[in-house]
Amino acid sequence: MEFGFDPQRALDQLKKFANDAPSQIADGLGRLVREATPERLEQVMRSPARRALLDGIFWGMPKQMDANAAAGVTTTIRWDITGRPDDGVDTYLLRVQNGTAQTTRGTDGPEPRLTITMDGVEFLRLVSGNSDPMSAYFKGRIQLAGDIMVAAQLAQMFRMPGASTGPSNGSHEPGSGNGGGGDLDNPPS
Repeated sequence: MEFGFDPQRALDQLKKFANDAPSQIADGLGRLVREATPERLEQVMRSPARRALLDGIFWGMPKQMDANAAAGVTTTIRWDITGRPDDGVDTYLLRVQNGTAQTTRGTDGPEPRLTITMDGVEFLRLVSGNSDPMSAYFKGRIQLAGDIMVAAQLAQMFRMPGASTGPSNGSHEPGSGNGGGGDLDNPPS
Protein backbone atom coordinates (compact mmCIF):
# COMPACT_ATOMS: atom_id res chain seq x y z
CA MET A 1 0.00 0.00 0.00
CA GLU A 2 1.39 3.42 -1.04
CA PHE A 3 0.94 6.31 1.41
CA GLY A 4 2.52 8.97 -0.78
CA PHE A 5 5.12 9.94 1.84
CA ASP A 6 8.08 11.74 0.31
CA PRO A 7 11.00 11.64 2.79
CA GLN A 8 12.97 14.29 0.86
CA ARG A 9 10.01 16.69 0.92
CA ALA A 10 9.55 16.10 4.65
CA LEU A 11 13.26 16.77 5.25
CA ASP A 12 13.11 19.96 3.16
CA GLN A 13 10.09 21.18 5.15
CA LEU A 14 11.84 20.39 8.44
CA LYS A 15 14.95 22.33 7.33
CA LYS A 16 12.79 25.32 6.34
CA PHE A 17 11.02 25.25 9.70
CA ALA A 18 14.36 25.06 11.56
CA ASN A 19 15.75 27.99 9.56
CA ASP A 20 12.67 30.14 10.20
CA ALA A 21 12.34 29.27 13.90
CA PRO A 22 15.03 31.64 15.27
CA SER A 23 13.46 34.71 13.68
CA GLN A 24 9.95 33.63 14.70
CA ILE A 25 11.11 33.08 18.28
CA ALA A 26 12.95 36.40 18.29
CA ASP A 27 9.89 38.24 16.96
CA GLY A 28 7.71 36.54 19.59
CA LEU A 29 10.18 37.50 22.33
CA GLY A 30 10.09 41.10 21.12
CA ARG A 31 6.33 41.18 21.42
CA LEU A 32 6.37 39.59 24.88
CA VAL A 33 8.99 42.02 26.20
CA ARG A 34 7.18 45.01 24.71
CA GLU A 35 3.89 44.01 26.36
CA ALA A 36 5.33 43.05 29.79
CA THR A 37 5.55 45.50 32.67
CA PRO A 38 9.03 46.36 33.96
CA GLU A 39 8.16 44.60 37.22
CA ARG A 40 7.26 41.39 35.38
CA LEU A 41 10.49 41.46 33.37
CA GLU A 42 12.45 41.96 36.59
CA GLN A 43 10.59 39.05 38.18
CA VAL A 44 11.39 36.76 35.24
CA MET A 45 15.07 37.74 35.24
CA ARG A 46 15.33 36.94 38.95
CA SER A 47 13.60 33.56 38.59
CA PRO A 48 14.98 30.11 37.71
CA ALA A 49 13.86 30.78 34.11
CA ARG A 50 16.68 33.33 33.73
CA ARG A 51 19.39 30.85 32.76
CA ALA A 52 17.25 29.02 30.21
CA LEU A 53 16.14 32.34 28.72
CA LEU A 54 19.71 33.67 28.46
CA ASP A 55 21.00 30.37 27.06
CA GLY A 56 18.23 30.40 24.46
CA ILE A 57 18.99 33.96 23.41
CA PHE A 58 22.73 33.36 23.12
CA TRP A 59 22.10 30.04 21.35
CA GLY A 60 20.10 31.95 18.74
CA MET A 61 22.60 34.77 18.20
CA PRO A 62 24.69 32.98 15.55
CA LYS A 63 21.52 32.23 13.63
CA GLN A 64 20.65 35.95 13.53
CA MET A 65 24.00 36.97 12.07
CA ASP A 66 24.33 38.37 8.56
CA ALA A 67 27.31 36.40 7.23
CA ASN A 68 27.97 38.97 4.49
CA ALA A 69 28.17 41.84 6.97
CA ALA A 70 30.47 39.79 9.22
CA ALA A 71 32.77 38.65 6.42
CA GLY A 72 36.34 39.59 7.29
CA VAL A 73 35.47 40.36 10.93
CA THR A 74 37.30 38.53 13.70
CA THR A 75 36.46 39.56 17.24
CA THR A 76 35.32 38.30 20.62
CA ILE A 77 32.71 40.09 22.70
CA ARG A 78 32.07 39.36 26.35
CA TRP A 79 28.55 39.88 27.65
CA ASP A 80 28.17 40.34 31.42
CA ILE A 81 24.50 40.16 32.38
CA THR A 82 23.94 41.41 35.93
CA GLY A 83 20.90 41.30 38.19
CA ARG A 84 20.94 37.68 39.29
CA PRO A 85 19.16 36.95 42.58
CA ASP A 86 22.51 35.99 44.16
CA ASP A 87 24.09 39.24 42.84
CA GLY A 88 26.25 37.15 40.49
CA VAL A 89 26.85 37.80 36.81
CA ASP A 90 26.03 35.56 33.84
CA THR A 91 28.86 35.76 31.33
CA TYR A 92 28.77 34.71 27.69
CA LEU A 93 31.34 35.02 24.93
CA LEU A 94 30.37 35.75 21.35
CA ARG A 95 33.12 34.94 18.86
CA VAL A 96 32.80 36.22 15.31
CA GLN A 97 35.23 34.88 12.74
CA ASN A 98 34.94 35.71 9.06
CA GLY A 99 31.19 35.39 8.68
CA THR A 100 30.46 32.80 11.34
CA ALA A 101 29.62 33.18 15.02
CA GLN A 102 29.89 30.98 18.07
CA THR A 103 28.58 31.55 21.58
CA THR A 104 29.72 29.98 24.84
CA ARG A 105 28.68 30.38 28.44
CA GLY A 106 31.49 31.44 30.77
CA THR A 107 34.81 33.19 30.38
CA ASP A 108 36.91 30.44 28.76
CA GLY A 109 38.00 31.64 25.36
CA PRO A 110 39.93 34.35 23.58
CA GLU A 111 40.47 37.70 25.28
CA PRO A 112 37.48 39.90 24.37
CA ARG A 113 38.00 43.12 22.42
CA LEU A 114 34.82 44.47 24.00
CA THR A 115 32.93 43.76 27.23
CA ILE A 116 29.26 44.76 27.37
CA THR A 117 27.67 44.94 30.82
CA MET A 118 23.98 45.45 31.52
CA ASP A 119 21.27 44.09 33.76
CA GLY A 120 19.02 41.26 32.63
CA VAL A 121 15.96 43.40 31.95
CA GLU A 122 17.90 45.84 29.77
CA PHE A 123 19.42 42.87 27.94
CA LEU A 124 15.94 41.50 27.17
CA ARG A 125 14.86 44.91 25.90
CA LEU A 126 17.98 45.23 23.75
CA VAL A 127 17.91 41.81 22.09
CA SER A 128 14.16 42.01 21.51
CA GLY A 129 14.41 45.33 19.68
CA ASN A 130 12.68 47.24 22.49
CA SER A 131 15.67 49.38 23.50
CA ASP A 132 17.81 51.74 21.49
CA PRO A 133 21.40 50.74 22.29
CA MET A 134 22.80 54.26 21.83
CA SER A 135 20.18 55.80 24.12
CA ALA A 136 20.70 53.05 26.72
CA TYR A 137 24.47 53.61 26.58
CA PHE A 138 24.18 57.37 27.06
CA LYS A 139 21.71 56.88 29.92
CA GLY A 140 24.16 54.51 31.65
CA ARG A 141 22.03 51.36 31.29
CA ILE A 142 24.74 49.72 29.15
CA GLN A 143 28.45 49.89 29.99
CA LEU A 144 31.14 49.26 27.38
CA ALA A 145 34.78 48.46 28.11
CA GLY A 146 37.39 47.98 25.43
CA ASP A 147 37.10 48.74 21.72
CA ILE A 148 33.74 50.53 21.42
CA MET A 149 33.97 50.41 17.62
CA VAL A 150 33.21 46.68 17.93
CA ALA A 151 29.86 47.66 19.48
CA ALA A 152 29.08 49.74 16.39
CA GLN A 153 29.80 46.70 14.19
CA LEU A 154 27.29 44.57 16.13
CA ALA A 155 24.30 46.47 14.74
CA GLN A 156 25.54 45.80 11.21
CA MET A 157 26.25 42.10 11.77
CA PHE A 158 23.06 40.99 13.54
CA ARG A 159 19.39 41.19 12.65
CA MET A 160 17.50 42.93 15.43
CA PRO A 161 14.11 41.38 16.18
CA GLY A 162 11.21 43.59 15.33
CA ALA A 163 13.11 45.26 12.50
CA SER A 164 11.33 44.96 9.16
CA THR A 165 14.59 44.76 7.25
CA GLY A 166 18.00 43.43 8.07
CA PRO A 167 21.18 45.47 8.39
CA SER A 168 21.51 48.73 6.51
CA ASN A 169 22.18 47.04 3.17
CA GLY A 170 18.74 45.38 3.41
CA SER A 171 20.10 42.14 1.94
CA HIS A 172 19.63 39.88 4.94
CA GLU A 173 16.50 37.79 5.09
CA PRO A 174 15.47 36.30 8.43
CA GLY A 175 16.87 32.84 8.88
CA SER A 176 19.41 33.15 6.08
CA GLY A 177 22.40 33.91 8.29
CA ASN A 178 25.35 31.59 8.06
CA GLY A 179 25.02 31.16 11.79
CA GLY A 180 27.81 29.14 13.13
CA GLY A 181 27.22 27.74 16.55
CA GLY A 182 29.04 26.58 19.56
CA ASP A 183 28.62 25.13 22.97
CA LEU A 184 25.10 26.53 23.12
CA ASP A 185 24.01 24.86 19.85
CA ASN A 186 22.73 22.02 21.97
CA PRO A 187 21.78 23.81 25.19
CA PRO A 188 21.68 21.64 28.28
CA SER A 189 18.24 20.67 29.49
